[in-house]
Amino acid sequence: MPKGQYETCGTVRAPRSSEHDASLHPSRSSTVSDISTHMAVHQHFQRLKHIYTSNASESADKHVAIAYGRAMLNTRLGGAKGTVGAQRSHHRLLRDVAFLAAASLEKEHLVDAEQFVVDVHDPDYEGPVVAAAEVVLAEPPRIIVIATLRDEEGTLIADAFGLFRPSTVVLPPDPLPEQEDNAVPPPPAMFMPIHMTPVGLVCLN
Repeated sequence: MPKGQYETCGTVRAPRSSEHDASLHPSRSSTVSDISTHMAVHQHFQRLKHIYTSNASESADKHVAIAYGRAMLNTRLGGAKGTVGAQRSHHRLLRDVAFLAAASLEKEHLVDAEQFVVDVHDPDYEGPVVAAAEVVLAEPPRIIVIATLRDEEGTLIADAFGLFRPSTVVLPPDPLPEQEDNAVPPPPAMFMPIHMTPVGLVCLN
């Protein structure tokens, strides 16, 4: 073969316009499916919030925010009777927020804490707090969560580590299905999902 010339194997075919358009623009059915999935996830988070706040004051719903694998509670320690934080210990708040974070991954059943360890740094603190929890590892059926309790200045008051798994108890229906709120949810957690297979562990991160 002369220098500078190359042999071509096979045929290079330009994509048809319809194929090109399909690669750039998702189908309508795909878009509708994505919207339906997003709505179902949003409704699940709303249901968790309403279940949690159903026994609290009417305004308590505004202090709860849930995203995929993450939850936050803005409340008080030693608050007035009827508020979300009334008479709740550090342990209870951390357990609540960790439960909500773990439950955000499970749409069918309530989750149970198989292990929950709390380390309290300031047992005498009373006042506004932010309780935050995040899933750090999901190895079905196990869900590992870390949680923190901080004051308004960001000082750590207590932290916790929890191991959750789905129970056999079916998640109850939303007690307030018509109630919506405009609270901005936290960003979803960036955790590592791991699955056990016949050939070993598979990380889907």
